[in-house]
Amino acid sequence: MAVLVAAGGFCALVQGPQWRSSAALATVNLAVSLLFVFTGLMLRKEHGQQGTAWALMLAGLFRSVDFIDAWHGPWSPYTLVFGGVDRIFGAWALLRYPNPALSPLHRRYLVAFAGWMLAGRTLLAVTSTARWDGAPTASWWPTLFPDEQLSEVLNYVAHGGEAVGGITLLALLMIRLKRTRGLDRIVITPIIVAGIAAVVAGMASAAMMMLSLSGTPNGAYLTEGVVDFAIPVAFLIAVLQRMLLVRNVTELTAQIAAGGDLGAVRRALRSILHDPTLDVLDASEPSLLALDSGPPGRLVSYIRAGHGAPIAVVVADPVLVRYRELFDAATAASGLALHNAQLQARAAQAQLEQVKASRARIVEAELAERRRLERDLHDGVQQHLLAITASLTAAMANTVDEEASAAFREAREGLRAVLAELRDLAHGIHPAVLSQSGLGAALEGIAERLPLPVSVDVPPGRLDAAVEATLYFIACEALANVVKHAGADSVHVTVRAGQSRLVMEIEDDGIGGVAAGACHEESSHGLANIADRVGALDGDVVIDSPPGQGTRLAVMIPCA
Repeated sequence: MAVLVAAGGFCALVQGPQWRSSAALATVNLAVSLLFVFTGLMLRKEHGQQGTAWALMLAGLFRSVDFIDAWHGPWSPYTLVFGGVDRIFGAWALLRYPNPALSPLHRRYLVAFAGWMLAGRTLLAVTSTARWDGAPTASWWPTLFPDEQLSEVLNYVAHGGEAVGGITLLALLMIRLKRTRGLDRIVITPIIVAGIAAVVAGMASAAMMMLSLSGTPNGAYLTEGVVDFAIPVAFLIAVLQRMLLVRNVTELTAQIAAGGDLGAVRRALRSILHDPTLDVLDASEPSLLALDSGPPGRLVSYIRAGHGAPIAVVVADPVLVRYRELFDAATAASGLALHNAQLQARAAQAQLEQVKASRARIVEAELAERRRLERDLHDGVQQHLLAITASLTAAMANTVDEEASAAFREAREGLRAVLAELRDLAHGIHPAVLSQSGLGAALEGIAERLPLPVSVDVPPGRLDAAVEATLYFIACEALANVVKHAGADSVHVTVRAGQSRLVMEIEDDGIGGVAAGACHEESSHGLANIADRVGALDGDVVIDSPPGQGTRLAVMIPCA
């Protein structure tokens, strides 16, 4: 505040009599000068912007000093020679912000422009007199070679060159706006627009000065001052924009919350940081090796969850170094989102493992219950019926009554039929051959009872009991469907054991036409049962059934 008050007092003092001759111009000059100084003080707080801050403050101070000739005395030559210095400092700020330094091209331009302005105006001063320049005759003037005609020519040349410099600055500003991208473009657009307007107004003032050595174009100066007011305002808008951009991290968090994977983080960071080239990689060794072989000069930052190991890598446009606060806040929010997503994924994986374990226990329990029922039927009811049959056979042998013998014979045949049905029932619940001899023998037993040729190809050896039972009952269901619906002449059942999964294929030469998603339809009970059984072991079912070309049912179950 003290600096601003001192600057205000200085700017008001140097204008002196200008307050009496043109209070409006003096007021505008003071307001513009103070706003330049205030904006410079604000920019000093930004990293790497001290140079731009000093340029703005000096532009504001020298703007008021331009009007020190209102005091007359020895100040008129100063105004003639140094009256445009504020424009040099203004161009410096316009061409530099938000970069930490001027580019070589812009530096050369400023040196050439300042050299032309100071050299041309100095020659104009030493070849003119106070009277020719409109100052009081008694005023001191650095006249060395008074030549009114030469002075007039130099006036046109000097100010004409300044006009060329202004046009060049317009071109440089437009090129800079066109080439700038990302956040820089958002920030500098209002500054470039304000700068172009100020350059046009400055060129108009220069034209007025060139047309008259004796008159003071206060109207043009007033218009130029009002337009120049837009430059510090644009810089303040840029400062506010940079502050508000940091607050966009809350929007980033909301975007990532919808999906915390690397793709969601990449899209959110590209949107918030306005960098379509930004990429987010996982922290795996292949990604880090690919990063080392990538193009140089990119901004690289590691996303961490707290102080732990990196969980992702952000590769971005190096322009974002100038927006480090926003970039760091965005990557920190991304780290939290990714960490939360990892925790959720772990919890979901743990829950999935619990579901898988539960389904496996259900399969094992079903298998154990089937075995118990088969054993109870075999050891209990079947043995009891066999004993009754033996008793009837003995009774037949001991009776001489033909009618009684016929009755015993009929009862025995009925018991045999019941025993056969009971064996089929026990076989359907859990065939003893499956437990005793394995899947191949059990499938061969099914094939023998079907009314069409069935070839079975099962590798030797035993599988897990739950897997054997699942494949067996799936084959029973599928072969029953073939008999009922396929109109096939033959069926092939093949079981293959790979390193990571078991595959059972049941292929017929029937009419085909089974929909690929039929196993998930409620109307297809048999296929739905197959899908449920396979799903209980975390497997997959694939159906290939082109019309008229048969059906191939493939069941894939992971190996333990």
